[in-house]
Amino acid sequence: MAGAFYSADVLEPGADWRLLVTDRFIGAFGPATTVSTMSNLWRIAADETLGLDALVAAVPTRGVATVDAFALAAPGRTSTFVVRGRACADVSVGGRVRRVDARGSEPWYVAELAGVEAFALGPLQRSPGDLRQTQRDLPIDGGVVFGPWVGWSSAPVAPPPRSAPPPVQQPLPSFDPQDTNVLGDLGRRAASLRRHRSEQPATAPTPETEVAAAFRLGDRPPERVDAPVYVGRQPRSPRVTGGILPRLVRVESPSREVSATHIELRPTGQGLMLTDLESTNGTVVRTPGTGVRRLESGETLPVVPGTLIDIGDGNVIEILAYR
Repeated sequence: MAGAFYSADVLEPGADWRLLVTDRFIGAFGPATTVSTMSNLWRIAADETLGLDALVAAVPTRGVATVDAFALAAPGRTSTFVVRGRACADVSVGGRVRRVDARGSEPWYVAELAGVEAFALGPLQRSPGDLRQTQRDLPIDGGVVFGPWVGWSSAPVAPPPRSAPPPVQQPLPSFDPQDTNVLGDLGRRAASLRRHRSEQPATAPTPETEVAAAFRLGDRPPERVDAPVYVGRQPRSPRVTGGILPRLVRVESPSREVSATHIELRPTGQGLMLTDLESTNGTVVRTPGTGVRRLESGETLPVVPGTLIDIGDGNVIEILAYR
């Protein structure tokens, strides 16, 4: 039986990573990740109707709550790893350990590996070692804890020795008391993961809750937005399994005004959201009744039917009401 474990070593105050474990996903998130973000990720990870793509999409990559470093894994016959920033995954396959890191990819890097025997998620500074659990490491069945890294092995995870001291958790002075209470609640729920699977995730929409919308690019036929849509000269999307697959829409841009992956259209329970994916030449939006504005690099904006989105080189996207 496979299992997860984590290091109980204490780092300097504020340097511990946030480690998330369920029976489907394992993740390590950088020290700057807020507890509110972890609470939301916990709810999504515990919902069996949502896949890895929903969990990755819920990690903030822009704004004040940006998670600039994380590593996520979905173990299985073919295991999927998603890494961002200064995070990495050290993975053992066939007795050999390889490191999966972001390699400068934005917003993240995805790898799929078959026959994974063990792995560890954490910061790039971590030494890969042999990935085996030591007597100092503690098993974790499910929950959110603090620590320098989290590991997983296809072999049984040994219980901690009786003489092992309990892990010491460092306080987070930058978090307000309400967030600290949330953290304590997450810890108390660690032993009862399955009890919370019936909870509805707060911010992860499903196809049934998404607002119906459609778009038309130039004189092309209208297309419904029932999944994330990436538009650009050579659009790319994360190769994440499970859930709804994103759609790639390629446009012509002879003068290269349009970036490779220029914008994202994402349906949510609150409406259709437009995000400029840090494009080179920007995105101009004409919203009915409010005039014209240029999005900031990386900015997200809700859009309504009648909105026109100009991404350059004559490529104009019209938002339509889906019927």
